[in-house]
Amino acid sequence: MSKKYLIVAALALCVLIPSTVFAGGEREVESFRMRLSTNLGPEGTVGRALTHLGELIEERSDGRIRTTVFHGGEMGTQHEQVEMTMEGSLELGVFSPGTALGPYVEQLALFDLSYVYEDEAHYIRTIRGIESEVSRLLEPHNLMAVGGQNMGFRHMLVEPGQIYRPEDLEGLVMRGPNPMYVAMFEALGADGVTTDWTEIYTALQTGVIDGMEASPDMILSMRFHEVARHLSLTNHQPAGVFYFINTNWLQSLPEDLQQIVIDSARDAADYQVELDSVAQDRALQTMIGEGVQVNEVEDMNAFVERVRGLHEEYIARGPHWEDFYNKLIEAGRE
Repeated sequence: MSKKYLIVAALALCVLIPSTVFAGGEREVESFRMRLSTNLGPEGTVGRALTHLGELIEERSDGRIRTTVFHGGEMGTQHEQVEMTMEGSLELGVFSPGTALGPYVEQLALFDLSYVYEDEAHYIRTIRGIESEVSRLLEPHNLMAVGGQNMGFRHMLVEPGQIYRPEDLEGLVMRGPNPMYVAMFEALGADGVTTDWTEIYTALQTGVIDGMEASPDMILSMRFHEVARHLSLTNHQPAGVFYFINTNWLQSLPEDLQQIVIDSARDAADYQVELDSVAQDRALQTMIGEGVQVNEVEDMNAFVERVRGLHEEYIARGPHWEDFYNKLIEAGRE
């Protein structure tokens, strides 16, 4: 357990109890503290939306909920933040459902199957439509999923050179956020490894990994393109997150404040999607302007065919995998 995690956990004892303000001997309105955290940077669309969420909650609650927002892994690794949100030393965390919560509910990894979603609109329909099922599955872990967000389709950023065909990945060490991505890279001929998001910059800089994958805005927000200069538009998977709220904390609030938190989370998610609609192209153009070499792949079907077997392999793992896969597909229908 990291020193940062221990400090935050200890401080939790000071902030979990709602405060009551007294004036002139009379009891006034209770106020509550809410800590919101993401491992993404403050200038990306998710980071900006999280800041906006904190502002919305304070404004709509008339200050009855006081928020503090943390960006860029200030509260620790993603795994540490998940644990903190589950046990209550964070009230809300922003996580990828497959990468961050898959270790707790294994079939959530199906969010990260590559070459499933037709476009970003299809992905948004899916994550919004599956929200209640995700919350149901995470109920034993004290988490509620609200406000699915899209962060653009992911592409491959590498240092050795451009990726035009699957063969160009052979022998490269590529970072994936979870075993699903590692399996994708291995199906494409690369060596897949997992590295925490906050450690990618150094890993690229020192040559521990040859490349990684993410959407343009995510890459730009963490400045990964400074140490890997080739971006290949593989369009293999859209990036997405939910707001995950500690349910014990949420249910401890008065009902009107519970609704404010949930409504604000959904509004902030809509705000993020609007931001993202222009941010991805802007980020791509910014990186091009800073010297990144960008290319289309020669034949997308060559990539699709290499990973097709992964779909059947994961669905065949058990009835709960197949059930969740079917619900994902149904949630994305128009």
